[in-house]
Amino acid sequence: MVCRAKGNQQDKCMKMRPNNNIAVVQRLYQARGNATVIREVVDRNVCWEVVEGFPYSDVYLGLDDVLGRFFARLFADFEDWHTEPEEFFEVDNRVIALGTYSARAKVTGRTFQARFAHVWTIRDGVIVRLQHCADTAQIAKALGKDFNKERV
Repeated sequence: MVCRAKGNQQDKCMKMRPNNNIAVVQRLYQARGNATVIREVVDRNVCWEVVEGFPYSDVYLGLDDVLGRFFARLFADFEDWHTEPEEFFEVDNRVIALGTYSARAKVTGRTFQARFAHVWTIRDGVIVRLQHCADTAQIAKALGKDFNKERV
């Protein structure tokens, strides 16, 4: 199944096939940081893989790790963060979402837009894995950093 939707149009995709894997992923995006909703749709033992070169790139194990280490640092360094999925593709128990991040880096005041691809794995109606890719160069420029130089 393919679903192209922006902003409020995402509801149309959910109505096409309720209770499907795309709906689970859309619910996460629509949560906009609401921890209650996040805990309903993301498994407590989730594996959250953030691409090398992205701020805080790592493999986070467990929802508490994702919320406490990844998102806490991300939102401490950026304001007005938006994750806007534009297309969804469903294959078996995986959902691929393509979209755009945008935010302002607090340290520089610079804004950015960066494309992303997320591959979500769903099991028993909850997210058990994220594989994350993004245009890391745009984010690094906004922060005034080169994350590739920080590699060890």
